[in-house]
Amino acid sequence: MNEKDMLYFCKLVEAQSYTMAAKELGVTQPTISSAVRRLAQYYQDPLIIQKNKKSRPALTSAGQILYDKSKELLLELASLDHDVRHANDRKIRISFSGIAGSIYMPEIIEKFYHAGISDMLEPKFERSAAAFSDLEKGDSDIAIYSWIVPFNDPNYFIRTLDKTELVIITGLKHPWFNKNEINARELRNEKFIARKSTYLTRESLDRIGEFGDFAPNIIYTAQTMQLLIDLVERNMGIALVLESSIKHNDLVHVIRLTPDQKLWAYMQIAMRKSFMPNKYQAKGIEILRNFHKKTK
Repeated sequence: MNEKDMLYFCKLVEAQSYTMAAKELGVTQPTISSAVRRLAQYYQDPLIIQKNKKSRPALTSAGQILYDKSKELLLELASLDHDVRHANDRKIRISFSGIAGSIYMPEIIEKFYHAGISDMLEPKFERSAAAFSDLEKGDSDIAIYSWIVPFNDPNYFIRTLDKTELVIITGLKHPWFNKNEINARELRNEKFIARKSTYLTRESLDRIGEFGDFAPNIIYTAQTMQLLIDLVERNMGIALVLESSIKHNDLVHVIRLTPDQKLWAYMQIAMRKSFMPNKYQAKGIEILRNFHKKTK
């Protein structure tokens, strides 16, 4: 058994087609077939059962175990390859979601500056899902992001930095400027400023629509959170935001959802357990491992 055979097998399972697996990997279909045959002979099990050429491949019990374990091993090998090749790196790559970056980036820069290693930071800003995907692929060393539910995975060191409520904001001239609590059904006729569908606040807005049995009327999709807030300040519409993103803003009015409809966002920091910082990165990684850690 070798790494390439595991890779070809996993890709076949995911693509559900020899032709598609070969195309995605840039090899021939017989190459995929040969890899599967070698693995089947090695483990004395067919691993994959296919009734005919047009049917989708189905895994045997042994095949399922091989797929699950191979995925783990391939990630470990990719991590090993990266860590060895970058043993002399003097950078720490951090993927931030937009909200997490605006909240935590200044404090992280300050801590690295006082430690004399601020030039080591290499930040990247993207959606939470992309930030975690980069971490998984080894394209980032640390991810700081937000989820609607706290994320847990035994392959990562994960710590929740904060839990923040999702709230409705309006401009000060909106008829609801004195309203403090609202039920989702009351929002059905409102005009919303929102982020793209892949962002946490947009997904949460869709969920609130489900609570109130309506599809949010989104009149403008803002490219940044700051633009969204600016448009609400101008009374173009209302929005759903993380409360932490408008803490010091006196130009918007905050309305909370009723207790049974409240939604929360969990800010988390994550690092692969397989990541081994080199001697240059060690001080920065220690800062990040203890970042916002509660002391007894």
